[in-house]
Amino acid sequence: MNPATRAALAGARRSPRRLLLTGLAVLVATVFAAAAVILTATLRGDLTGDLSSVPAGASFSVRTDGAGDGTGDGAVVERLRAVPGVDAVSASRSGLVSVDAGAASGSWVLSTDPMTGPLHTLDPPTAGRLPTGPGEVLLGTGTAERTGLGPGATVGVGGRTLTVTGVVPLRYEGNDMLVLSDDDPAAAGLSGSRIAVAGDPDPAALAAVPGVGGVTTADEQRDADLASASASADALLAGLSVFVGLALVAAAVVVASTFRIVLARRTRELALLRCVGASRRQVARSVLAEAVLTGLVAGIGGAALAVAGGWAVLAVVGASGTDAPALVVPWGRLAGCVLLAAVVTVLAALAPALAAGRTPPVVALGAADATGARAPRARVRLPLAALALLAAGGLAAVAVEVGDALPGTALAALSGLLVFAALVVAGPFVVSGAARAVAPLVARWAPGRIAVGNARRMSRRTAAMTTVLSLGVGLTAALLVAVAGASADARDAIDRNYPADVVVFPGGVDGDTGVLAARLDAAPELTARVSDGVVLVEPVPGADPVAVRSAVARGAGDASATFVADMREQTETAVGAVRGVGLGLVGVTLLVAVVGVGVTLALSVSERTREIALLRTLGLSRAASRRAVAAEAALAGAVAAVLGVVLGGAYGVLALAATGIGVPAAGVPVGQLAGLAAAVVAVAVAASVGPVRRAGRIEPAHGVVAA
Repeated sequence: MNPATRAALAGARRSPRRLLLTGLAVLVATVFAAAAVILTATLRGDLTGDLSSVPAGASFSVRTDGAGDGTGDGAVVERLRAVPGVDAVSASRSGLVSVDAGAASGSWVLSTDPMTGPLHTLDPPTAGRLPTGPGEVLLGTGTAERTGLGPGATVGVGGRTLTVTGVVPLRYEGNDMLVLSDDDPAAAGLSGSRIAVAGDPDPAALAAVPGVGGVTTADEQRDADLASASASADALLAGLSVFVGLALVAAAVVVASTFRIVLARRTRELALLRCVGASRRQVARSVLAEAVLTGLVAGIGGAALAVAGGWAVLAVVGASGTDAPALVVPWGRLAGCVLLAAVVTVLAALAPALAAGRTPPVVALGAADATGARAPRARVRLPLAALALLAAGGLAAVAVEVGDALPGTALAALSGLLVFAALVVAGPFVVSGAARAVAPLVARWAPGRIAVGNARRMSRRTAAMTTVLSLGVGLTAALLVAVAGASADARDAIDRNYPADVVVFPGGVDGDTGVLAARLDAAPELTARVSDGVVLVEPVPGADPVAVRSAVARGAGDASATFVADMREQTETAVGAVRGVGLGLVGVTLLVAVVGVGVTLALSVSERTREIALLRTLGLSRAASRRAVAAEAALAGAVAAVLGVVLGGAYGVLALAATGIGVPAAGVPVGQLAGLAAAVVAVAVAASVGPVRRAGRIEPAHGVVAA
């Protein structure tokens, strides 16, 4: 074992807490990265088992060559049944139909299934029984829960009354769903383009059937379906990788800051190593070896936590009665996550390691406790920050002018990354300026003066907390603004395109809009008129909502009826889901930033033990020492909140402009942004609880001994 590795291991044995604090941010980011890998692998495995639409008992999958209308499919099915060797044929068909089901009336998904034989695809009913003939239908479990319907209930479809015989679990139930047998007359008009065949026929004979566009074996079709499923899972991983990368960038900034603080406390130790003959390269290698160890421990711990979390989540889901997929753990990719954690940690520690190698031996005669007070070099940092800002401004202008949503959004994101880079470079000057601005406000409050003075003296350390926090806040603010704009645009589009409570689109046998409008207008609960090829329906004042829905379902027949209230509700639900998922993903970066605040303050208090003790000797109370650390966290949180909200809000507006949506008439969500800013300051102060308690335990006697 080389001396650098021995020194790193010895340091870890002497201070495991320091190893934990240094790698904590990387551990959090690795948990996220490993969880993303496990999620996509589990999703791929689940889709591999269930996504293919080819029934388990099928031998061949047949594609029709027509437009897929129900009549044509039915004729092809009958011809295929006559082919020698064919045991069963089933056409998978589905479509939206108007359903009269009381308060739940509207457009439902109607699909077919053989119900029995080798080609059926349904699970056993959870209530009732399978249909045994025409006129009987199954409800999806989600539909039964939403509507309150069950076995014995009746629903109207296309002028026919169907009896619900059972409730069956279906894989996807975003809409209300009905399932009936293949030969039910209500299935006429449903679309379908893939037919399953069971038995041992000659493929050439199947291909020769009029109306058949192609024949593949069932296994070949399943492989194609599974390849598509894997592509979807890979696309999900690619999307998650963006947020994993942001979390790792935030972790790298935190690690670099913590290594600077740790090495500042070990300045005398490093100088003594130089005194006994260690070269600059050996000292730097020792620090990098410690970084490798820190990254490996954090990576292994993060991967282990992700696996344990995956098992726990699926166990809870299974215990709740929900069908949970089997957990798939891709050990090779998890090893890649661990390696990535080590690489990120080493890269983050590179600059502090090189600085440690430059420690002169003479420092051993009397080193200060901290080197973080060295002023940043303005001649280097400010020009770099200015160049990054100029490039960001140019990319933002191009993003607005490009006229294409995807490239425009990508350019806006790249512009935002350049702004963040400029903030990292110029962060110490931003923090110093903020501290100077706050100084007059806390001039009569001792803890505030200490916090402001420390922020100015240790501007690089405070800037590390601030910039990482501002990244998380900025992403959150941009998401809130973008989602608010998209939601307002969707509501405006609904109001423009659906200028009535109910819009009926003629189709099928009801293609004559005049006849359709007259039939709907004849209902006492409705008024209807034709406009631009569709029928606009309004309920009469005081009409019962259930009666209105039933009247629309009866009058619409095979036409598609859209209830605008339902569409608005679905839009808000979808927007809420997007907002929730986005905030969850962005929240990981924010979590890493908050961890960074806690870690940096903990190491800072440890570094300043002697300073705090001397202040206690001069009369600073225990409570005031605690308040000073909390005030430092609040200052970092406030600066990050202002920068993040302003920059994130601006980039949210830029993203809306790049996608052609524009700023909504109501403007940006000021209330949400103000709440975000207040929450960030509160969370930053909460993250300082540990360091605050430790600062309060420092006794004045510590000022006369080495910290």
